[in-house]
Amino acid sequence: MDKKHAISVIGLVLAVVLALALAGSGTGRLIGWTEENLPNPAGGAETAPEAEAARQALRMYFMDRYSEAACSAIYTDLTHDGVEELLVLEIENSRAGESVMLHGDPVSADEFTRARVTVLRAEEDREVLPVYTFVCGAEHSLWGELYLKKTEGADHLLWYAPYTAAGRADFQLAVFSLDHDGTRLERVHRQIVFPVDGGTPREGDAEEAEISAFLEQAEMLLEDAEPVIVYDMIHDPATGIDGPRRFAYLDALFTTY
Repeated sequence: MDKKHAISVIGLVLAVVLALALAGSGTGRLIGWTEENLPNPAGGAETAPEAEAARQALRMYFMDRYSEAACSAIYTDLTHDGVEELLVLEIENSRAGESVMLHGDPVSADEFTRARVTVLRAEEDREVLPVYTFVCGAEHSLWGELYLKKTEGADHLLWYAPYTAAGRADFQLAVFSLDHDGTRLERVHRQIVFPVDGGTPREGDAEEAEISAFLEQAEMLLEDAEPVIVYDMIHDPATGIDGPRRFAYLDALFTTY
């Protein structure tokens, strides 16, 4: 079944303008919201020596299992406990399924097959565990966008997944931090559904005003977000033609978000 990213015919003018603006900015598109003010995970801020020991454990784990040339790695406190995790990005080559060198010449969208994002956390005994994984791919079913974002000074992940198939659109957005075991603690989560390409309307479909508000919120959330991995394509439902392919990735090595 052919699966495409689409912006609905409803509110098409606003959607196309927003999509093109975001494509030009390199920050991507977004959706939705239902906001909750969740408490931080249990645990207070750690002392500087403890935080530094965690960094050293994470770096040693990385050096034993990953290649600096083929991975991006950035320290980020996604659990909000004062001790940073290490976010690692790996990208595969479309021809051989092998890791791509990330820090020399830019990787092109044509080379891209799949990316894996892993968040590593160092426990109190310095054991390092993968606590969260995200996969993005060139297959339609794996298209998606993941960003790092500061919200009220705290680190979060932002996930955007517009999905269309068989005349229906299902757009989702989440902004979240992580519990120590990798459970998503959602600060923002929104989902809207609506018909596209002549699909049959259903009860509960988003109206034009809802879609407009959704896209406006998306644009605002993406303004200062940092892409981790983005693979997407703008689709014009009026013409049935795919627009420019969007591809962006994190190029960093042991920096701090």
